[in-house]
Amino acid sequence: MKTITTKKKNTWDIISDYRGVLMGISIICIIVFHYVEDCGIYHVHKNGWVEFFRNYITSSSVDGFLFLSGFGLYYAMKKHPDISQFYKRRFTKILIPYFLVSIPALCWNDLFFEKTGIKAFFSDIFFYSFFTRGMAWFWYILLICFCYLIFPFIFRILDKAPDEESEQMRLINLFTFFTMIAIVIQLSNKGFFSNINLALLRIPFFCLGCFIGKYSYEKRPISYGAYGLMLLSLFAIQFRKGSKIIFARYSAAFLNISACILIAILFGKLKRFEKLHNCIKKFFEWFGKYSLELYLTHVTVRGIMRDYGYHTCYGRYELIMVAISIVLALILNRLTNLITKIHIPAIHHAK
Repeated sequence: MKTITTKKKNTWDIISDYRGVLMGISIICIIVFHYVEDCGIYHVHKNGWVEFFRNYITSSSVDGFLFLSGFGLYYAMKKHPDISQFYKRRFTKILIPYFLVSIPALCWNDLFFEKTGIKAFFSDIFFYSFFTRGMAWFWYILLICFCYLIFPFIFRILDKAPDEESEQMRLINLFTFFTMIAIVIQLSNKGFFSNINLALLRIPFFCLGCFIGKYSYEKRPISYGAYGLMLLSLFAIQFRKGSKIIFARYSAAFLNISACILIAILFGKLKRFEKLHNCIKKFFEWFGKYSLELYLTHVTVRGIMRDYGYHTCYGRYELIMVAISIVLALILNRLTNLITKIHIPAIHHAK
């Protein structure tokens, strides 16, 4: 008697298996984007992949980063639901390395290079200048801190939904809510919107990460409708260039997140080639492990090199910047762990 074998459907928890890989790919893409951005700023005209990256991928890896953060936080909250401990762990993890980097970096920038004074230093380090003049060296830290603050509420909204239809409607409502806030700010104060849209338009994708985190935690299958939406994101990106900023950011973000999901599925298929799979996985996971530190050191080194005329749109300076950033990221990680171990041992042992 013949046995009928059914093809196993991919489930959302494939993202959990390769979250470290995807974080690594995201931070690499962010570094590449800054190279592409510098090519535009300093009018170093390069076609091919640079032009493609500038037009279609842009900074959307940040959306992927936020998506994966929301995804991981859903798991964290399910395992450790104490909100006070959640805040303590998350803010310790993000703020210690931030201040270790930002204090010397902004002290140098404001007090010695630009000589704007101590008032500008405090304005920059506590993000006031991000709102007033768009000072964006470490804007991601402000954004992720805000996302940490609102996460328990987002988690409760999505986790308490009684059925799948309610879950989806609640996600749509969250998207609509944050998008409407963005539209109101854009219409009422264009200058302010110009300063903050870099962060504001990314909050919905953090919510999407929380939503998919629930699907992954419950090991739900990836539906044909989800694949259809991924295909739609590929179609929508064709209209990104020259479109309104909200559509441009959202279409690029959906494409990047779709790519994250498909890359995770591809890695799952690659398991049959065990040695190749493990080698590539370890490479990207290493970058994922130090992604926060790499972001902080990369942004700082890039900013300083640009100020001194070593523009990272040129290959040799880009390589020097990346090498220095990696070394500093490793040092920063050690310092963060040491400070956490000495001053907040409970957080250190909870890792």
